[in-house]
Amino acid sequence: MDLKRIGEFGLIDRLTKRNGFPNSKLDIGIGDDCAVFKPSPGKRQVVTTDALIEHIHFNLSTITPYQLGWKSLAVNLSDIAAMGGVPRFAFLSLGIPTHCDVTFLDSFSKGFHDLAGKYEVELAGGDTTRSLNDLFINVTLIGEVSSKKFFCRKGAQEDDALFVSGDLGDSALGLELLQTPGKSWIASKTARAQLIRKHTQPEPRVNLARELVSCNVKITSMIDISDGLAQDLGHICKANSLGAQLWEQELPSSPALRKVCRSNNLNPMSYILGGGEDYELLFTSPSKDAKKVLRHFQKAEVSVSQIGVMLASPKKLTLVGENDREVNINSIKGFDHFK
Repeated sequence: MDLKRIGEFGLIDRLTKRNGFPNSKLDIGIGDDCAVFKPSPGKRQVVTTDALIEHIHFNLSTITPYQLGWKSLAVNLSDIAAMGGVPRFAFLSLGIPTHCDVTFLDSFSKGFHDLAGKYEVELAGGDTTRSLNDLFINVTLIGEVSSKKFFCRKGAQEDDALFVSGDLGDSALGLELLQTPGKSWIASKTARAQLIRKHTQPEPRVNLARELVSCNVKITSMIDISDGLAQDLGHICKANSLGAQLWEQELPSSPALRKVCRSNNLNPMSYILGGGEDYELLFTSPSKDAKKVLRHFQKAEVSVSQIGVMLASPKKLTLVGENDREVNINSIKGFDHFK
């Protein structure tokens, strides 16, 4: 169906009709000039926003409308998780070109709302406009954190243990698989699907963040991995005037990544250290609590691994490999829009 037939307001109705999670904190939602909501007692608000632009962040030949709707919210949920927050309200703005029809936008909306429902997020507003060429998506997400316990990049100390959730590198290898359809990859259907899904439909670690807030463990700093392990760890180092040492043998990777890299003569460390869009949580805790952290998350829905330690030397980022060989990895860079 052509967008001209339903018009802007018909489109808004279609985008919001799946908004089935009523939030008692929202006094006024979609349909007025502003959303009005009540903050929870003893909480602080956290706000994040992310833009996704066609041909910059995604290509419609390698991602479905459903996956794109899911991912557009997931990247924001990951930011809220990195602060130890609970997501509450989303605001979705779209710049829509003529190549997007109503069927495309219905599928996009379903992906967005399926993930929103999973984490009890209500779509509270946004905007729609026409774009001349490319699809533009912007999501703003409002969440809440405890006034007494929330996380940020600053706070890590020398000798703090360094942890990461999940596996690293899958998203970057999944993207490479998508971008090279003509290449003769040696990869099983199962491994290929797992790697691609990590890129197109990431699972933000919202529940793990809630667990980190509620557990009896001190978390000194945290960030989500959107631009690659080395680059995002560099942000923690910079915020605290520290360095870090990573242990190669402890860096978590999936069997799918290891098998595909081995079969295709690829170095898995390039994906693990420099690959972006994993949306895992990278955090620090006092070394004396390291075993407590690992014990606590043994039965969590996602694994947690200790991958290194914070160093006193500012900006020093090293990787310790076999035979205790230490390599400087400051030169490894993740995604940068302007380089």
